[in-house]
Amino acid sequence: MSDKFQQALALLRPLATLPDWGIGGSLLLVEQQLQADFRDIDLVCSEADATVLAARLQQCSTELPVAAHPQYCSRFFRRYQHHSGLVIEVMAGIQVRQAAAMQQWPFDPTRCEQRHGVSWMTLTDWLELYQWFERPEKVALIQGALASPTNSL
Repeated sequence: MSDKFQQALALLRPLATLPDWGIGGSLLLVEQQLQADFRDIDLVCSEADATVLAARLQQCSTELPVAAHPQYCSRFFRRYQHHSGLVIEVMAGIQVRQAAAMQQWPFDPTRCEQRHGVSWMTLTDWLELYQWFERPEKVALIQGALASPTNSL
């Protein structure tokens, strides 16, 4: 794994003691060897634990401004930049406006798996989220991986 991946793990391991969160997005795709690099670190958590996770991240990073988005309307969304330059996004109560209706995605921390000393979401959860976020290239990437006989996620 790359130095950047190892740096992300070092940043996230101190959060491992906090309950009900998981790593997803492009870092998950790197961990699953589906792509070579990640843009930021996506952490999804329960709404009950969002403020605790955010407070812990504020101890080691700077909160970045977030502009309102007309389609993505999660009840909790924060961005942080670690002194290393890595950007961390924390989201809870994920909601996406689709065809004039608000859809809420149910985070289930029991579906997360422990690897590398931290909690990881499943590819199937991110397949659904990338479909909601209208990211067809990520959807195709995960669908290909899930169709592979060597992948059980």
